[in-house]
Amino acid sequence: MASSLDYLRWRGDLSFKEKPFNSVDASLLSSVIYLPIDKSAINHTLGEVAEKLSKLPSFQHQMHDETGAEVLLLTKSPRLGNITILDWTNKMEKDPYPLQFSAATFRLDPNTIIIVYRGTDSSIIGWNEDMNMSYMPKIYGQNVAANYLTKIAKKFPNDRIYLLGHSKGGNFAQYSLSIAKPQIQDRVIKALCFDGPGFFHKISSAPGFIRTISKMKTYLPEASVIGTMLDHPERTLIVKSTVPMCYQHDPRRWAIGRDSFVLARGLTPGARIMRHALIHFNNSIPEDKRSEMFSALFDAFESSNIKDVNQLTAHKIIGTYRLSRVIMSLDPKLRKVIIAVFTDIWNSYRKNMNLPLIENGYDFYPKSNDSKKGPVFFEFYDPATPNLKLPKEVEAKLNKKKGKSAK
Repeated sequence: MASSLDYLRWRGDLSFKEKPFNSVDASLLSSVIYLPIDKSAINHTLGEVAEKLSKLPSFQHQMHDETGAEVLLLTKSPRLGNITILDWTNKMEKDPYPLQFSAATFRLDPNTIIIVYRGTDSSIIGWNEDMNMSYMPKIYGQNVAANYLTKIAKKFPNDRIYLLGHSKGGNFAQYSLSIAKPQIQDRVIKALCFDGPGFFHKISSAPGFIRTISKMKTYLPEASVIGTMLDHPERTLIVKSTVPMCYQHDPRRWAIGRDSFVLARGLTPGARIMRHALIHFNNSIPEDKRSEMFSALFDAFESSNIKDVNQLTAHKIIGTYRLSRVIMSLDPKLRKVIIAVFTDIWNSYRKNMNLPLIENGYDFYPKSNDSKKGPVFFEFYDPATPNLKLPKEVEAKLNKKKGKSAK
């Protein structure tokens, strides 16, 4: 199937007057924010910056994958290449809280700007921040993102605003909208999220979130992992992708049909099972225990001078050795808890490979975005009421299959 990079090849010569800004354009800008750019790019176009990056010696190792292709296309595609950079902000902090933050502002037309938030990079600080998101309803980075929106809205007071982001960046975009002042909320056209982790009920039930939820839209690939972590009360669309599950987090690998994404029937069974495992994790490990566990783990990474995830993944044998040294450096009691936690997630995943949904009957279940009713967006499962029955159609289908197996 075609991808967003094919879209840029096909449609990259069309101006936004000819074809209005769409979700595919938004997803491409949400990947542009990961490029190694800083404030020196302000007042330059994306095409000009991409041209410099393509010739930069330190960037050549990225010129052989999707990122390299995107950079080259930006230099030849005026649709995105002519977009001007109005601001580019990068922050990396350990204290008072872990913060890996990048955001940029682009000029779309004389009356419209686009704010894009970056998701998690390969830094250990960024991954620490992500782990915090798995059990803390609100993290420090979300407020930094909201302050960025306020600052930019004040600097460009007469513009309408798009908010965009991939992964954690999508969460930042929608959270920023939800707590902004009403006069800023009213200027926002849409807050688009691409495979973001979702929100805790405490956030999504807040008045500001409810007031702006109609402006939020989330796209998840059909085999999403990150997108199944928490809840998505906002409008959520499932997109077709033919690459393996571990590669679907990148929107440049999602299916495109002309000017929009190709929608899938729903999440794959594997993604639904992963959601069950993550919800089980969220509800079985106390918050204080997870806080203690992750704090100790990331302190151990720092003590071992591991600052980037690539130090663990670039070379399998060396990475395994480094990780084992980190784990062994922990207090024995804490080490036991960490091993038990990740073993529990894996066992939950394996156990639920036998859930009825894997039997091709999951289309019968009523859909739900509430993890209290999980495991996989379906209302029939609720730990508080274990005696809930399956829908009759599904129960009959499963009994029929069991009868055939017995014969």
